[in-house]
Amino acid sequence: MEDVADLIRRVRPAPLRAVLSSAGQFAGARRSALVGQGIEFAGIRAYVPGDDVRAIDWKVTARRSDPFVREYAEDREMTLYVAVDCSASAGFGGKERTAIEAVAALILGAESCGDRAGLCLFSDRVEERIPARRGRRHTAVLLSSLLKRRPFSGGTDIPALARFLSSAVRPRCTIAVISDFLSPPFSRDLALLRHRHEVVLLRVADPIEHDLPDLGLVALEDAESGEQTVVDTSDPAFRERYRAAAALAEQDLTRDAAGCRTPLVAVPMDAGLADALQGRR
Repeated sequence: MEDVADLIRRVRPAPLRAVLSSAGQFAGARRSALVGQGIEFAGIRAYVPGDDVRAIDWKVTARRSDPFVREYAEDREMTLYVAVDCSASAGFGGKERTAIEAVAALILGAESCGDRAGLCLFSDRVEERIPARRGRRHTAVLLSSLLKRRPFSGGTDIPALARFLSSAVRPRCTIAVISDFLSPPFSRDLALLRHRHEVVLLRVADPIEHDLPDLGLVALEDAESGEQTVVDTSDPAFRERYRAAAALAEQDLTRDAAGCRTPLVAVPMDAGLADALQGRR
């Protein structure tokens, strides 16, 4: 099994700001769910002509009989939680390696920016959560847990993850969910999560899941349910139905993400996350 040092050497950091920028989050196309995120209260001072009247603290003004305004200091630090799908379907084909590299890129990107980073491993339940902290030692802890992860269940449940993060993670964090999103419908729970956090979805998919090659008779097994079936991939009509079903699922995911005003970023199988983002921009 690959160790943390090898993973760090191999993966280029991808700061979360680059991911969100690539997805249009900072381009004005969407209104952030977190009004005033990154602004910390710094103190109160006497009002002077020219101050924004909206900054007046009316309670202090009433007590002191003179106008006072609230001052804020901008805090550019982010708190990132990376939620990683480690269900059986997430290990299909090259998706597991791609997901590991994408998670490592985000965590290393957070470290390079001085941001706090945490990790949440899930399948059809949350299996492990490591609180967000900063520093190189904490980065090594996160990456070690990522490499050692083992799912207790084969399924994927995004709604359960969203409900957990809504209650377990303090508000105004940024949550990156990395999954193939083969899950029960989750738009309602995602919308509730968006009320408390900034969320970005990173979808990992193997090309064969969208376009089956002609391989003759093939035994297929559902990685999560274990159900098996034999299909004839040499049949053009079957391959077309397969492509149509995959395209419909992709459209549904895109629609749900857009309805929740949540960026959806495709994670390519043939390039690192940092390289892919640079190409998109």
